[in-house]
Order: sequence, then C-alpha cells, then structure tokens
Amino acid sequence: MRMGPTAQPADRDPEGEQQAYELRAELDELLRASRYASQRERRLNEAIRAAPGRQRPDGDLLRQLAQARTLREGLGARCLQLSDQLEALENRLRHRQSPEEPTAQAPPPPARPDIGALAERVSALHRAGAFTEATELLSRAATGLDPADAALLVGMLSRRGPTGAALQLARSAARCAPDQAVAMLAQLRELGLAEEAAELFHAFWGYPASVLPALLAALERAGQSADGATLLWEWGSAPTPEVTALATGLQRTGRHADVRTLLRQAAGRPTADLAALATDLPAELATVLLHELAALRPPVELVRLAAALDTSPELYGQLLAALLADGARHRTTLAALRSAGLPTEPAAAPRSRWGRR
Repeated sequence: MRMGPTAQPADRDPEGEQQAYELRAELDELLRASRYASQRERRLNEAIRAAPGRQRPDGDLLRQLAQARTLREGLGARCLQLSDQLEALENRLRHRQSPEEPTAQAPPPPARPDIGALAERVSALHRAGAFTEATELLSRAATGLDPADAALLVGMLSRRGPTGAALQLARSAARCAPDQAVAMLAQLRELGLAEEAAELFHAFWGYPASVLPALLAALERAGQSADGATLLWEWGSAPTPEVTALATGLQRTGRHADVRTLLRQAAGRPTADLAALATDLPAELATVLLHELAALRPPVELVRLAAALDTSPELYGQLLAALLADGARHRTTLAALRSAGLPTEPAAAPRSRWGRR
C-alpha cells in the first residue's frame, strides 16, 4: 500500500521556523560586524590620543573615526531591530499564534547625521557668503548633535575650514544643558582639540550664577573638578551682588566646599569690597567669609576691615570671634585693634529687665 506524503505535526510552522533560522544567522553576522566596528573605532581613538605632543588630530583619522562610529551605531541599531523581530517570532512559534496574526515590528532606527556632509555644508555656506545661515547651522549642530559627533565636526572644521567655524561651534556648545556641554568639553580634549576646548571652557565663564551650581556638579561627575576650581577662582573677583548670588545658590544646593572655595578666592579683594560683601551675604555665609579673612589677611588689613565693620556690631563681633578663637596667632592684630581704639572683647549681652537683680 502506497503511503502519501508525511504529514507535519499540527503544532509545527515550518515557514516560521525557517524565518527564525534566517534571522538568527543574520543577527550572528551583524553582531560579528558590530564587534569589528567597535574594535576599529577603539583603535582609531587610540591613534588620535597617541599623537606626539597632543598635536591636532589628522583630518583623515577624524573622517575614519566618524565612519567607524556611524557603522558601529548603525549595526547596533539593526541588531536591536532584528533581535526584537526574532523575539516576537519565537514567541509566536511557542504560543502557536495564527500565521495571519501580524508580528510586532521594532521602530526603524533614527537616521544618524553625516558629519562629513555637515562640515561640507558649513563650508559651502561660507563660500557663498551666507554667514548668518552658517552660524545658525552651527548653533543647531552644537545643541542637536551627540557630544561625540559634535566634537568630530569641530575636528573636521578645524582641519579644513572655514576659518573660525570650529571655534564658533565649540563656543556654541555652552548653550547646551550643563551635562551635554561638559561631555562636549571632554570629547574635545580627548581628540586633542585644545584650542577649541579652551574656547568652550572660557564660554562657561559667562554662565549666570543661577546655572553655575549645576555646571560645577556636571564637571565634578565628569572628573573635571579642577575646571570647577578655576571657575570659582574667576568668580571670586565678580561684582559683589554676583558673588552673593552664587554663594547663596551653592549653599542652597548643598555645595558647601564650593562656598568656602569661592569665599576664599574673594578674600583677596580690597577692604571696602570685603566689608560690602560681608554686609551683603546672608549671616551664615558672612561668618564663613570673616573666618576665611581672619585666617588669610595680614594684621594691617584686618584692622582696616574691622574699622569698616565697626558700625555693624554683629559683623564686627563675628570678625572678633574669629580672631579670639586663636588669640596667640592673632596677638599682633588684637594689639593693633586696641591701638586703634577698637574693641577687643566681645560685647556683653544686654540684660533683661526681668533677669535677676
């Protein structure tokens, strides 16, 4: 008796299984290619970092790095897409969904900008005299690109122009959120673009006091605390209202070490400025300032400061308390205060009329 074709089990889906096999094979191939692209990107980064004397990176290396990064990210996005498709298909096969039921599809990966084409577009706008349009394009690139891509664009523009475009792009990154701007600064330094990194860092000096605590926190998270100390050193010579605003903001956000650093830098100001600053600061911060001054300023200047604060008993008392806390060290200053007819003993607290007689 002749037998007919072997029947497939009712729960088998040969077409779906073949599709899953093909997806697995393609995914394995893409994963291998992604690993190769990652290795190439790492080698190119190492070659740029190994430039003698941290010279400006070669333009061809930058282009190769941009291509490797684009390839690696594109492959990564495609791997995720295939992985989602494979997971959905395997779930369907396991649960025996009907073949007609649509399989969930992953959204297409977002298009990644072509950094080389963007650099050429900036150059073309400059050649055409469209400087306003070029400036707007650079501004959008600074805020819209990933920091690594923006740094690559800076590198390309620094190698092949137009003149000033790389510095303008770096400077424009200061308009980003603090974390993004700091990441851009780190990327520029990583690529050896010291001039452009300095341009961006100098732009940080223009941040308002209200934003600076967030910038200092971002620098700290990125391991760039030395940059934060430099910014505080610069702010130490800012006008009195701005120093007051920054010190108050730092105190409010819990950055107490930064408050001390800022006020220590401000301690080098002229005596009249210091008296005005002590008067302007909240009482708690004025105390910190006066204690810093007692530790840093010579006796003759402390006497001048005490004379300027003589009309403010509370502030004079704070300065005197800082001096008396280490009387041996401040013996000369205390003697000079007595010679000038200024108090050297804390003022007695007023007695209550209801106190003991």
